[in-house]
Amino acid sequence: MNEKVIWDCLLKKTGNEFGTAAIMGNLMAESSLNPTCVTGIKDSDYVRKADEGKIDFAHDGHAFGLVQWCYYARKGGLQAYAQQTGRSVGHLQMQLEYLVKEMRESYKSVWSAVTTSKNIRGISDTVMLKYEKPANTDEAARLKRASCAQKFYDQFAEKPEPAPAPTPSEEPMVRAKSQVNIRSGPGKNYPKIGELKGTQTVELIDEEKGFYKVAVYVMKDFAEVID
Repeated sequence: MNEKVIWDCLLKKTGNEFGTAAIMGNLMAESSLNPTCVTGIKDSDYVRKADEGKIDFAHDGHAFGLVQWCYYARKGGLQAYAQQTGRSVGHLQMQLEYLVKEMRESYKSVWSAVTTSKNIRGISDTVMLKYEKPANTDEAARLKRASCAQKFYDQFAEKPEPAPAPTPSEEPMVRAKSQVNIRSGPGKNYPKIGELKGTQTVELIDEEKGFYKVAVYVMKDFAEVID
């Protein structure tokens, strides 16, 4: 499917999963990730005619491709890049390469956002307002694109491995018999720095002068060692 191909290609270029998701959310809104999508006309031969020079592709006013390029300079740039690389204007990989080229060269603030920011909503808005520039930019339209971007992130981004469950301690434990003061040293003259409540347990480190050392100290009279 186009989704994984587009994700892998854009992630390789941006190096940022958040930015990649934001771009894809916008492309989904524009073209449903279809590189041959054309608006304003029903012509199954449109791509072939464009490749063969039988239509004025750059100036015909029809939005085309993943991005829905429409303005003549941008659309002409897409056509020129396709010809330069020997591929069709409807070629998926070619369009992704041109998208990156266009952002890097002409939309530098957008490129900065998609390669560095970790805020999907913020990047999505930037791509929408400064790169795609659709007619409808109200809050509902922005939210729809950002929500779609989040779905792509959730689907494809690598998730960190869950932390391993703590292994049971092999050391003896100390359990409070009742509420007992925690002191900074083995003696009542050491300042109180907290409390260990009844039935709470902590790992035993050492025993000294009638106190259990449990990273800090609790008086033995009010705690007991358990296995």
